[in-house]
Amino acid sequence: MTRSAEVRSEILLLTVLLAADLLFYAVVIPFGIADPQGFGLDEGLPPSFSAKVAAGLLALIMTIRLVSLWFRPEIAQADGDILADDGDDAGEPITISTRNLVGIAAALVFAYVLVPVIGFYISGFLLLSALMRIMGEARLLVLAWQPAVVVFLIWGLFDRIFSINLPAGVIFGG
Repeated sequence: MTRSAEVRSEILLLTVLLAADLLFYAVVIPFGIADPQGFGLDEGLPPSFSAKVAAGLLALIMTIRLVSLWFRPEIAQADGDILADDGDDAGEPITISTRNLVGIAAALVFAYVLVPVIGFYISGFLLLSALMRIMGEARLLVLAWQPAVVVFLIWGLFDRIFSINLPAGVIFGG
């Protein structure tokens, strides 16, 4: 079984990233995020929970990719053919559509203006409605109920299940 240089370099890169991820999980999280002694699930999730979940998921994804590259390198080469640069851009500048710029601006306004002022839930509803409108949805009923359902699910997951309070905003005492 011969491996191309691209597959070998990806295996090396994934191995280095996996080692860094494991170092993050074993050293940085325990020493950087202090969990209170005797902290149980009845008080909510410990502060290190989300970092551990993210590191664990990254390790899982990288391990799956490493195994697939190691035992079936032809799959990686087929993927590379699909994503290969055809070299036909002739130095043309990259352009961003107005729709993308408006979406990026809406996300920035959401993060830096709306959430601190009116809170996560109302601003989340407004952001989702605005992004759906930018993407072309024109039906008012759909622009109202779909973001409301998503915000309700986020509230149920974070506030009720994980006991994580998302920002309420300065207007509502947050």
